Amino acid sequence: MQHTLYPNIDELLTPAALSRLTGQSITAVQSHPLEAFYNKSGSRLLAVETNGGDGPRYILKGVSLDWDWQMRATGDHSCRSVGLWQYGILDRLPSKIRHGVIACARDGDGWAILMQDVSRWMLPYAPIRKQHNKKFLAAMAALHATFLNDPALKDPNLNLCTTRHVYTVFGPETGRRELGRGDEVPQRILEGWELVKSELPADVVNIVVPLVNDPTPLCNALARYPFTLVHGDWRHANQGLIREDGKQRTILLDWQLATAGAPAIDIARYLGTNSALFPVSKEKCINYYRKQLARRLGNQFDESWWQPQLELALLGGFVQDGWAIVLKATTWDITAHQRDHWQADLHWWVEQVRTGAKWL
Repeated sequence: MQHTLYPNIDELLTPAALSRLTGQSITAVQSHPLEAFYNKSGSRLLAVETNGGDGPRYILKGVSLDWDWQMRATGDHSCRSVGLWQYGILDRLPSKIRHGVIACARDGDGWAILMQDVSRWMLPYAPIRKQHNKKFLAAMAALHATFLNDPALKDPNLNLCTTRHVYTVFGPETGRRELGRGDEVPQRILEGWELVKSELPADVVNIVVPLVNDPTPLCNALARYPFTLVHGDWRHANQGLIREDGKQRTILLDWQLATAGAPAIDIARYLGTNSALFPVSKEKCINYYRKQLARRLGNQFDESWWQPQLELALLGGFVQDGWAIVLKATTWDITAHQRDHWQADLHWWVEQVRTGAKWL
């Protein structure tokens, strides 16, 4: 089912439109700017309150190439988060996942995404419980099984990230291009990749640095294997859990880095960004996800593609996030209290790089 974009925010946020969209009686609408610590792309947020604060509350996310550096880095000239809603892909997500999007609108040269306010159900930066970790991994497997080799993902209207975008969005070229435009992340990207050269063994540097600058061999290798809808940014700040109809469901926000790619691209990102919060080892996370995916795919699942795409994607996980992992292991103030963990984590990723390189 396709959805129609509202022509502007004013029409989207009328009481009549919100009443129609939500099935609730909305008589008045107010909005004000909202700050979110983990919003690192440059997008802008509004809190939308209704009925004088007594009605339902929503979040309006504004995105534009003018202020969102990740959109610029991934060639997102049509807002893929909006496209996934507009062309019905989000409607097809498995029942385990809630995306929160209600409607979308144009906003001048940019776009606006109206979402349910799910802030109270989102994960804090705190240890993840075992049962919750399993919920997330099962939801990830359900997503990947639902869209395995789905030709709908090839629709150019979606303008999904390419795998090249996946592995260059946090690369040094992006850092150099975006430096001085007001966001701290590009500077951190450059610092991290410089540290990679001095902190890693020479053989690993010789694998990683060429791929960071040109991931073509990695992209070509992954293209040999099945593809699915990859969320692309499966980290704690985009994850939550909500109970509906007696069942706990995964909230998964921010689809701006979505791509059609190998399933394990998501598990690699999940491991790289959430590592310090896990209740179990990364190996146990991978094994649980694998079992869930195999169960859902049945005879579509095969070790002949599973293992190579996993090992390549783990190599890719470091090509994507190695800058941050090295910073967390060495100099980044925000993770100083977890330094020992990230130093051990860095050693783990070094071995994944060596293992994955044989498939290039």
